[in-house]
Amino acid sequence: MSERQAADVVVVGAGICGVTAAEALARRGARVVVVEKEAGPGLEQSGRAQGAIRVQGREPAELPLAIESLEIWRSVAEHGDEFELRFGGNLYLCTNDDEVRHAAELRATAHANGLTDVRLLTPDEARQIVPAAAGDFAAAMWSPGDAQCLPQAATEFFAKRAAVAGARFSYSTLALKVVASGGAVRGLETSRGVIDAPAVVVTGGIWTARLAATAGVDLPVMPVALSQCETEPVEPLIAPTLRCFDFGARQRPNGQLSMSAGMNTIVDHYLSLASLRHARTWTGRYLANRRAIRLRVDWSRLRGRSPAHAVERAANRKLMDASLAAAARMIPRLREVRVTRYWAGVIDMSPDGLPIVDASTGVDGLVVVTGLSGHGLALGPAIGRIAADLASDGRSDRPIDAFALRRFDGETPVPKKML
Repeated sequence: MSERQAADVVVVGAGICGVTAAEALARRGARVVVVEKEAGPGLEQSGRAQGAIRVQGREPAELPLAIESLEIWRSVAEHGDEFELRFGGNLYLCTNDDEVRHAAELRATAHANGLTDVRLLTPDEARQIVPAAAGDFAAAMWSPGDAQCLPQAATEFFAKRAAVAGARFSYSTLALKVVASGGAVRGLETSRGVIDAPAVVVTGGIWTARLAATAGVDLPVMPVALSQCETEPVEPLIAPTLRCFDFGARQRPNGQLSMSAGMNTIVDHYLSLASLRHARTWTGRYLANRRAIRLRVDWSRLRGRSPAHAVERAANRKLMDASLAAAARMIPRLREVRVTRYWAGVIDMSPDGLPIVDASTGVDGLVVVTGLSGHGLALGPAIGRIAADLASDGRSDRPIDAFALRRFDGETPVPKKML
């Protein structure tokens, strides 16, 4: 049975950006409704992340957001046991001279942005932090303030805070169409009826582009699937998040290791009509990274169908087994460790690797947040507050020009490889 509601702002998507935006808006006194197609928060992209909250190795434009987000995570540290929040740092092991030079450049950028605790370490110094790292490496970049968490539980925590602040959540509800007329938002059509509102914040991950298109806004983002795995519990080996070219790892309090393929990852992109429409924008990035991108055909996407629930993609087990083997070469204790779970998370990639956070969409009251490119946990809390600024004031005092949609009007730069 359809119903009609009213709100000051509708937030679409209960991932980390959506729930933090909802909390910020509710604390300002706004009537906020969060629309989420899943049965709870963090059940799609946010809940499938590895769990690293990383400031280290960020693009310069992202650093202010990463720093602010880290402060938000610190502000809730007293509740951290609820979602395995730990500030164990981030250690990147450089295995060749090029990586060492790149790490030195990133350290200089970090220092220029106030992160003076980011350091380059010798192998012996790095092994004081991770004694189990017995493999060969040339140096390490150490960011002691970085953190990690259990992503879905963390998203649930912030959703509860938003609800306590006064936000209303409508779960198992599909967002169908942004209702707009006269160049302005009038509300949101959902599977449960229409919500009248002068502002809609779309933080729907891979579905943001589809919903924005109902208001005539074209977003050049592409969904890609990233593979990960989790191991059986082992004794404490890794306190920080540990990263290298061909693997990434963090160890949970229960002893399990959550693994990624590091910089050596291979992503799956499932072709759609949008892939053809945005081919010009994406050509540079595809050519620069073609060995790391597998093109797949998904007939439901080609037909434009939108599934009601999270997209399930098969993990690249061969890739993850190779990543675990690489980790075992660095940490010999992992040679006999078994994988207990493989999974893939589908993320929204932008052509230049930076988020799109913008209210200048040509439709007054429409705020889009997309293209976080797998950086949601590290940037999301700050981006949520920025989205709240844009929805309530139409502007933000934070530096967000680098995230404007208009940057794709001209030639799109190919993002640099970051560590």
